[in-house]
Amino acid sequence: MINIVGRWVARRRAGRVAVAALLANELEHGDLRERVARCLADRGADPVIREAVNRELSRFRRRADRGMKLTQLNELVDLEKHGTPPFFECIELADRRAERLLPDSRT
Repeated sequence: MINIVGRWVARRRAGRVAVAALLANELEHGDLRERVARCLADRGADPVIREAVNRELSRFRRRADRGMKLTQLNELVDLEKHGTPPFFECIELADRRAERLLPDSRT
């Protein structure tokens, strides 16, 4: 029973890291940061709020990178054992090639 719960928690944690890594990739290589900035400008946010949002988005990117590396190092989930493709490796390759993982929303 404990092993099943442990695996469930590990998969859930890996899922959270995967979502954060996808969003971080979109912030870095997509237009998410620009869309957030446009939304703030359209709503009349003052410069202090805009700068705070920009800092938080940068901080989010660093946390997502750190979480992804920790997940890989600690092998929270043995992805190959469960027949899951190397998801985090795909994210790393996309970051090295500076390509988006999510489809372009403008098409």
